[in-house]
Amino acid sequence: MNLLLVDDHPLFGLGFVHALAHGSPGVDVRTVLNLEQGLELADRWPALDCVLIDYRLGGDNGLDGLRRFGVRHPLVARVLISGDEDPALAVRARTAGAAGFFGKSMPMAELIAALQSIVRGGECFPSHGLAPVAARGTGPTARQLEVLALVAAGRQNKQIADELGIAERTVKLHITGLLALTGARNRTHLLVQARDLGLL
Repeated sequence: MNLLLVDDHPLFGLGFVHALAHGSPGVDVRTVLNLEQGLELADRWPALDCVLIDYRLGGDNGLDGLRRFGVRHPLVARVLISGDEDPALAVRARTAGAAGFFGKSMPMAELIAALQSIVRGGECFPSHGLAPVAARGTGPTARQLEVLALVAAGRQNKQIADELGIAERTVKLHITGLLALTGARNRTHLLVQARDLGLL
């Protein structure tokens, strides 16, 4: 699969690329920070299969991005991704021409399977509410990897929440999930375990 991620948060992009590389070797995924860069890269990448566009893109709107990609690259599958996992947003994404809607808490194994289906011509939209929580053994989500990178950078929970635009309690939930996934006892041990597992 050849994938393009349009997301203005570099840490999420790094986490996404890293998780995909571990979960689906051979996938070519590239990241850009805005729609214009994405459209220009797609012009030069005829083998591009799918573009994933963040709903909140600074001055741009992800739904408008779906439409613009559809006009300029109608053969490229489009997916809207968002930290706001609202079923109403999924409906708006489909109306704007998306073949799928992914919440950022979606487990990476499910995300890869969904992308494979979309690239083959299918669709993937949540049937209801939030995406399911990753089960133990499925690996961290892209959002958890993003939190992990900030923990490794020395950020405290409130700083992580402010930087990612999420609630502090959500940060705590992500860290709790990471502790469970890695078998770590605390934040310091989490970083040791994460490096041993190749997550950092």
